[in-house]
Amino acid sequence: MLLPRLALLAFASALLLPACSRPPAAEGTVAAPADPARAVLDASRRFAALRAFHAEMTLHGAQPGQQVRMQMDFVAPDRYRLQTPAGTQTIIGDTAFLHRDGQTAQVPLPAQLLQQWRSPLPAEADLGAGTVEDRGPVPLEGIATRAYRVQGPQGSGETLQYWLDARGLPVQIQRDGFSNNQPFRITLRYSRMDDSTLQVPDP
Repeated sequence: MLLPRLALLAFASALLLPACSRPPAAEGTVAAPADPARAVLDASRRFAALRAFHAEMTLHGAQPGQQVRMQMDFVAPDRYRLQTPAGTQTIIGDTAFLHRDGQTAQVPLPAQLLQQWRSPLPAEADLGAGTVEDRGPVPLEGIATRAYRVQGPQGSGETLQYWLDARGLPVQIQRDGFSNNQPFRITLRYSRMDDSTLQVPDP
């Protein structure tokens, strides 16, 4: 798979059961790259180097008619805050602090589980010839971006779309695929990248 695997979504579902503070509203368009695949890979590398970001996730269709919304703040090196319909959860390192009914429980997580959020494109992704399509300039809520479509492995039915800003950072990523023969769509919107004022306090 090309984005954080569904293990992360399973974790998010479990929670549901119980430099630039903002991308500049750039004028004009983002220049076309010489190599679209390299542009996407470089975007993932730049994103992994960020010290902080805010993400908003919308999941459609993991189950028929389902829509799940979640927000997350990340502050390096290993602090995350997840805001879900079930409340706010804090993760530090490989420990989740689950808040419920006025109490906080500590739950160990698989090592590096949320590190998957740090890389929009896994290192093992194979972006061969014809895998990445440059779809041209696309304004995204006042931000000048360039869109790319990444075709998943043959037969997977997966596609990714990236909207990269003038700095070569992802403003939005959309993944379409299938889980248990049901179509799903995950949309991730990023903001507050390298915002030094973003904090994840102790639980």
